[in-house]
Amino acid sequence: MKITYSTTTKLRLLSQFQNVNESLKVFADYHNVGAGSLKRWIQQHLTGGLANLERPVHNRRYPKKLKLRTVRDYRNHRLPTKEILLKYDIHGLSQLRNWVIGKEPVRKRVRKIGRKVSYEEKIEIVKWVLKHNHDYKQAAQKFDITYSRAYAWTQKYEQANDWTALKDRRGETRGRQPADREKQLLKEIRDLKAKLREREVQIAFSKKLIEISNREVKRPNDIKRFKK
Repeated sequence: MKITYSTTTKLRLLSQFQNVNESLKVFADYHNVGAGSLKRWIQQHLTGGLANLERPVHNRRYPKKLKLRTVRDYRNHRLPTKEILLKYDIHGLSQLRNWVIGKEPVRKRVRKIGRKVSYEEKIEIVKWVLKHNHDYKQAAQKFDITYSRAYAWTQKYEQANDWTALKDRRGETRGRQPADREKQLLKEIRDLKAKLREREVQIAFSKKLIEISNREVKRPNDIKRFKK
């Protein structure tokens, strides 16, 4: 199952990587992140800052002309794949590969039903993850759950800073009367505050890294600037 990372998580990892002496591969392995993903986030931040790291709300559609140009650059001009990805702002190497071989990606979803986990156990799992430096892989093995569930519950708690965010509220609203206007407004205010807090964290991380983008180097996407 493909793991998705929030903008805040990406920025946190980039900030941590900047402050350690480990190689990119060692750092990526330790944090259970693909080295290719980490390189791509670094390049995206160097070339476009915070906005370039944010995931689009909807799947991006690429025009046919752009696809043809990328294939031409790859086949005729022999440009490296990384350079093509940056040149045309393509987020996935698999997309480029499919265009080159003349095949559009086919999305298949396989749903795996996991065991039922109580609210109290979710709290225990998230506490363990936070205590062990966000080691989702080890948490999945220890508590017999999937990596994605450990990640999702931790993200829910960190974004809301409230354990009740882990409660399963499916079916609670059945048969109830709609909440009155005051309760709706309070909920909207809480949601906005949570989004504002997360945005402030993202901006703080990005400011901490942005000076790297201003260093004088020959190539603007050179990830080695993270280690200078």
